[in-house]
Amino acid sequence: MFKNSKWFLVTVVALIAVALLFTGCNQQTGETDEEGGNAASVVKIGFFAPITGGDAAEGTAARNAFQMAIDEANASGEYPYTIELIIIDDQGTDSVAVAGANQVVADPDVVAASGFWNSGPAAAASAVFKEAEIPLLIWGAIRDDLTNADNYPYITRSAPTASQENSASAAVVLDDLGYTDWFIVSDASDYGQGNLEVFTKELTDRGLTALGSEVVQEDATDFSAVVAKIKNSGAKAVYCGSTVEIASLLKLQLYEAGVTDILFAGISGMKTPDFLKIGAEAAEGALVVSPGVDLESTDAGRAFTEAYNNAGYSEPIGAYTPYAYEAALILLNALSACGDAPTPEAMVDAIINSETTGIFGTTTFDEIGQTTNVATYLNVVQDGQWMNYVNSEYANGTRSFGGK
Repeated sequence: MFKNSKWFLVTVVALIAVALLFTGCNQQTGETDEEGGNAASVVKIGFFAPITGGDAAEGTAARNAFQMAIDEANASGEYPYTIELIIIDDQGTDSVAVAGANQVVADPDVVAASGFWNSGPAAAASAVFKEAEIPLLIWGAIRDDLTNADNYPYITRSAPTASQENSASAAVVLDDLGYTDWFIVSDASDYGQGNLEVFTKELTDRGLTALGSEVVQEDATDFSAVVAKIKNSGAKAVYCGSTVEIASLLKLQLYEAGVTDILFAGISGMKTPDFLKIGAEAAEGALVVSPGVDLESTDAGRAFTEAYNNAGYSEPIGAYTPYAYEAALILLNALSACGDAPTPEAMVDAIINSETTGIFGTTTFDEIGQTTNVATYLNVVQDGQWMNYVNSEYANGTRSFGGK
C-alpha cells in the first residue's frame, strides 16, 4: 500500500474527498472577479510553530510536514489555484504569536490558519482569529480549554487534550504498574500548569496525594534544589509535565545525583530526539505518552515516514509532526469542499463538518471543535532510543523501571 510515497498525500486526498460530509460549506465554484476570471488564483494559509528557540526541533519538523502536504497538493493539479503558506515562527512566545496572527488575518488572501505547539501562544492568538472570523486549526497545543463553546466554531483542534494524554499515561503508571508515591514537576507555562492540574486529578481520583510538587520557570537549567526535594521526599516516581528542555535536564541531573531507582514519566512535550542528547544511560527508562499511533504500526504511518525521510529534511520526526501533517490534510479537504473561491466563512463550516481520513484514522470534530479521534501510545527510552513501550523489554519484564 502506497508504495510510491511521493504521491501518498495525493492518493489520500483523492480517496477521501468523495467521503467528505460538509453540510455547511458555502460552495463558490464558478465565482468570478471583476475581470471575469477565477476569483481565487492564490489561496493562503497561515502556519505557526516555534521554529527557533528551545522548542525548535518539534516546531521545525511540524513545519516540514505541513509544507510537504501543501507542496504535494499543489503538485497534484486538483486545486484551481496555488496554495501558499505564510509561515510564522512564534518562538513559543505569546506576544510573537499575537503579532504573527495579526499579520496573517490582515492578508485578504488568507482563508484559514493552523498552529501551535505551545498552549500559551495558541490561547493568545486564538482571540485574534476569533475576532477576525478566520478559522484556526490547532495541530499541537494540548491545554484543555483551547477548544470551548466560546471559541467555537472558529477554533478547532485535531490533537488530543492534556486530559486525554494524561489519562492514557495514568492508566499505565498508576493502574498497571501501580506506582503510588509521586513527586510532580511542572513549569510555569500554561502547558505546564495544565499538566500539573490534570495529573494531580488523576492521582486524586485514585485516592492518592503527591509527596511533593515543584513549579519551575520555563528557562530553568539548575534543578539541584528540585533533585534534593525529590530525593528527600521518598518518591518512587517522578511525573514531569513540561517540555523537552526541562525534562531532559531534570532527568540528567537526577542521574548525576545518583537518583536512579525511580520511575521518570511524563507528557508528550518531552518526547523528542533532543531528549536523547543527555546520553543513553541518563535517558534510560524515561516513559512518555505520545499522541497518535506508532507510525511503524500502520501502512499510512510507514508511508508518511518514508515520504518525510525521502524529502531530505534534516529535522527528525517528532511526537507532533504527524499531527501537523494531519492538520494540512483537514484544511486541504475543506478547500476541496469550498469550490474555486474559498472564503474564511466557507472554511469555518467546511472544517467543523469535515471527515478526514489520514494517518490516525478518521478525524471529525465535536460540538466545541475538539477532535473525536483520540489516540495515544506510550514510548520508553531503551538503549538510547525511543521505542514503543509495548515492544520494549520493560513491557515484557526483561527490564524493570526504578522504584520497584
